[in-house]
Amino acid sequence: MRHPFLASLILYALSTAPLMALADQVLKVPLPGKHSIVRLGAVPDPVTESGREIAGMLLEGLEQKRVARVSEAVDRLDQVMGTENIGGSYSAMRWLAQSWLAAESKGADQARPERVMDRVYFDYFLGDDAANFKEYLQRKYAVGDLDVGDPSVHMDRRTFLEDMLMFNNPMRSQWDATEQVVATVKALEPPVKSVIDVGAGFGYFSQRFAEALGDDATVFAVDTQETYVEALQRIVDQYGIRGIRPTVSTEDDVKVREPTDLVFISSLYHVLYAWSQPTQRNAFMATLDKSLRPGGYLVILDNRDNAGVSLHNSFLSKDFAVAQLYHYGFELVESKDLSAYRYLLVLRKAAPEAPKPPVYAVSEGQDSIAVSGSDSVVHIGSLDSFDITPSGIAAGKLLLKALTDSDAEAARAAADLYENTIPTENFGGEYTALQWVAEYIAGSEEARRELTKDPLAAEFLAYLAADDYKLLKNYVSRKYKLDAPGLTVEEATDEKTREIGIVRRQALEDFILFNNPRRESWEKSSRIMELLPLKRGDTIVDLGSGPGYFSFKFAERVGPEGLVYSMDTKQMHIDYLSELAKKWGLENIRASVSETDGFEIPAPGSADVVFMCSLYHIIYAVSSQSERDGMVKSIARALKPGGQFIVVDNGPVDQGKLPYHGPYIRRELIRSQLEAYGFTYERADQIIPQRYLMVFSRGASAD
Repeated sequence: MRHPFLASLILYALSTAPLMALADQVLKVPLPGKHSIVRLGAVPDPVTESGREIAGMLLEGLEQKRVARVSEAVDRLDQVMGTENIGGSYSAMRWLAQSWLAAESKGADQARPERVMDRVYFDYFLGDDAANFKEYLQRKYAVGDLDVGDPSVHMDRRTFLEDMLMFNNPMRSQWDATEQVVATVKALEPPVKSVIDVGAGFGYFSQRFAEALGDDATVFAVDTQETYVEALQRIVDQYGIRGIRPTVSTEDDVKVREPTDLVFISSLYHVLYAWSQPTQRNAFMATLDKSLRPGGYLVILDNRDNAGVSLHNSFLSKDFAVAQLYHYGFELVESKDLSAYRYLLVLRKAAPEAPKPPVYAVSEGQDSIAVSGSDSVVHIGSLDSFDITPSGIAAGKLLLKALTDSDAEAARAAADLYENTIPTENFGGEYTALQWVAEYIAGSEEARRELTKDPLAAEFLAYLAADDYKLLKNYVSRKYKLDAPGLTVEEATDEKTREIGIVRRQALEDFILFNNPRRESWEKSSRIMELLPLKRGDTIVDLGSGPGYFSFKFAERVGPEGLVYSMDTKQMHIDYLSELAKKWGLENIRASVSETDGFEIPAPGSADVVFMCSLYHIIYAVSSQSERDGMVKSIARALKPGGQFIVVDNGPVDQGKLPYHGPYIRRELIRSQLEAYGFTYERADQIIPQRYLMVFSRGASAD
């Protein structure tokens, strides 16, 4: 699901020390073999062809009041709901369709549910001739003839309707085990009389806690999205719901000043764990420390991995949630598996005494990882959270002016601002590349020749400078929100077009990041090349090649008698790489688009090396289990017996040191997972503090 509270939280960075100094306590947390400990996956409720078909049937039936057509849609939902949309919108659509049928059969008053929470949902989506339900179907699935109007307004409204439909779904208890959650909270001792529901949205759990805990209880329904808080306040007022206090929070403050008995976080902690920067998560946890009384409870409801399948394409191993929360001063009271997809953790704020460390069961021969602090073992963050800072925006404005007006003074000012900002904010990100462009615009003819003497740097400029820097101007204005044009109506309404637009913007971001003319200065790419066991005549697969930064280096190393297979999932990268290889006459490069679940080369078992740079953290924490299985199998299939799989990725760094542009993964996770797949670990080399290289050989059991 989408999480409004965190949507704002991840945009700021506030340095705050962990709540408890527990670094001396090392926890040995077991690792799950081929499985990962966390996933932040794809869109939680994607539009599919069957979903669009069902939405069209429902809209037609609602508009024409055709009972048979709505009944047909219910039957179709029953056919696909168990496999295509677990925990998604289909169960909500089915409940609304069935309720509409009941209202048509016996009248709205008779069909209206007795329970107030369900009645609110019924009234909102089926009142006024089901206006909001029909609007949802049209905006979400692009069916019907709705004039969406302004694209940005359309997206805001669509998001609002999606979240209302998903969050407050009366059938949510089927996969959320709502009754067990509420019963657990109600049974705590001493009795809970005040609750902070973090990221409450439209109050699904807030309403249930208020009902269960009694008239003298208070539930602070906290959310950063003011429109959601206002909607909940209207519900509370209209239906006379007692005990709920809708509260607009800020990014670093839940805005609850009185000590409370319990903080509840639903479907959010996996994002806090693997998406938020450590400083952001520390700031958030500090607000809990201020708001929660000593001995108070923290209750976490989140997703678990069920043999490679999870709700909303995301999960977090509860072992790692508990380990992190221990280092924030919480001790585990109770852990429940509510279903194949959900778990519940009850923790207690141990202050002022130290928390009791959790106990983990590590089987004989099972790998484990040492957790000695509150940092996550893997981080899949947004590059924007490192780039879009006040200094980044200010430099972006100057660069955009330089590009638009050919303004050398603005370019010099941008270059200077990047120079001052990079040492404190942005290591290995795009600032050095944008600074290079600014220096080129401001430079003399001699300076420009020096900047573009490397052929790859000259091509980098030529690509971005085409059509009066059209691509770069659009990128900078959109990314840094500098009077950027909004989505077109087509981009906003058509799922496939929106996806293509997102992929294009991501591809350009990757291009700027990967083919950065200053990459050597911070990555020490030449050191990576020195460590590769690659010689003339060898065959190498550059997996996740991007626009070819390493592919061209490999082509030179293996020579005309060798081969470089450049693989990437983005067609734009492959097109660029192929055209440049053709232009330079490099006949030993074979570039092709790979799938997320693997690739094929013409001669399986012929590769001396498969090389993967800045990609394994995605394979680990974003790919599905089936995608990862397929990708690792294709790597093993491509390699010669004894061939080597080389992984370059980012590691965590000590507090106070700038990380490499965002994501990281601890080496132990990669080693344990690949050994479970049958690879043999050979060695690791540290390139820079933020970057390492690992070498694995293809064992006989690799699959």
